[in-house]
Amino acid sequence: MQLLLFVAVWFQVLSAVAGYPSGAPVDRCGNMTPGHSVPQQSSPSPYTIRISNNTFSPNQPIQVTIQGPVYLGLLLQALSNTSTGAVGTWGTPPLNTKYLACSGSNSAITHANRNIKNSETIYTWIPPDSLQMAFIRATVVSNRTTFWVNLSSEMLTKAPGSNAPADAKMAAAPVVFLALLTSMVLQ
Repeated sequence: MQLLLFVAVWFQVLSAVAGYPSGAPVDRCGNMTPGHSVPQQSSPSPYTIRISNNTFSPNQPIQVTIQGPVYLGLLLQALSNTSTGAVGTWGTPPLNTKYLACSGSNSAITHANRNIKNSETIYTWIPPDSLQMAFIRATVVSNRTTFWVNLSSEMLTKAPGSNAPADAKMAAAPVVFLALLTSMVLQ
């Protein structure tokens, strides 16, 4: 019985120390903290989140890269000040990464293995129609005991007029209808 208890305790310790080599679990989506049983780094991060554009149009991809030294793991989400979960979706995950369903399918990206990722690894975020502002948030793992949590990109804002064609058509429809109706009545 003591041997069984000893083995069970060591299994728990080893699994906590090993982290998550095949990707972050869904329960890490909220605080974005890895379960590595060591504290996060308090020093400035050598990583920055670079976005291809500070403005977006709905359903038009934004490229995201993690600039800095090579890294082994990550958790990547797009967030908004007006919602509690991840927003938008991610395009096909790059090699050595995979989707994580934080707020629906394809709503986050995590590592799929311990293979090296670098600043050449491009992630593609696709903003939804309803969003006005967002930012990209990441946890980046250099190695099992060295990681930075809740790194943020610059703010992304919806491009002015990105809904203009649909809005203009909707505004013109009643005017055209009234003109047609008036011409029929006057004849």
